[in-house]
Amino acid sequence: MRHTRLAPALLFLVTFAHAAFGQTGGVITGVISDPAGAVVPNAPIEAKNSDTGVVVSAATSATGNYVLGDLPAGTYEIRTTVPGFKRYVRPGITVQQLQ
Repeated sequence: MRHTRLAPALLFLVTFAHAAFGQTGGVITGVISDPAGAVVPNAPIEAKNSDTGVVVSAATSATGNYVLGDLPAGTYEIRTTVPGFKRYVRPGITVQQLQ
């Protein structure tokens, strides 16, 4: 009998999508951790604007945190692929500008 082992899923937390006073664009911040709660450092992160297709890239810090800044208002899809884990995609993240 052949067994297939599935890669564990990443627990992906988008903690904020906001614009701060004095900034020209919005910010998406979050943390990536594995199912056991261990943070995932140096994970590549991409935010794709659903309307324009523009992609902004970053990577997580040593503590698993990431910041994607100076984003135009719009709806974004966040995605990451880390070796040993399933690819994670989270659509429908709204970034708004403060007036």
